[in-house]
Amino acid sequence: MSETFWDYCLLHYPQWEQQLLAWQDSHELDVNLYLLAAWLDEEELFLEQATWLALLAESRRIQAQWLGPFRALRLSLKAEVGEERYQELKTMELRLEKEAQRQYQALVGRDKSAQDYPQNKAAGPKNLPRLKALYQLP
Repeated sequence: MSETFWDYCLLHYPQWEQQLLAWQDSHELDVNLYLLAAWLDEEELFLEQATWLALLAESRRIQAQWLGPFRALRLSLKAEVGEERYQELKTMELRLEKEAQRQYQALVGRDKSAQDYPQNKAAGPKNLPRLKALYQLP
């Protein structure tokens, strides 16, 4: 693939940050899944709907068990800790985000169409519209 998923996120997240965070708040969007769908579309790697449903289920588990609670803790401590400590918490949250991405990529790797990459380029429906439909995004 042309660039790693993490590198793609670092490059593209800033331009979509405001909208993605708004959808995270209003639709409980997992920003990593949105970025994954966009990256896969750019790579022309299309996943089966069953894989998207598995990704969504894994995302909900991750958000409920560890990423969501940590994010809430970080935000609640923002006014109580100094800027240096707050940045440390943000760095830890990024590590958790990266771990979530690793788990998502493992699920992608189990999709039989993804295993055929790059032979399946342009072989299916785009991922981003599928993800938007799952979250009921505009």
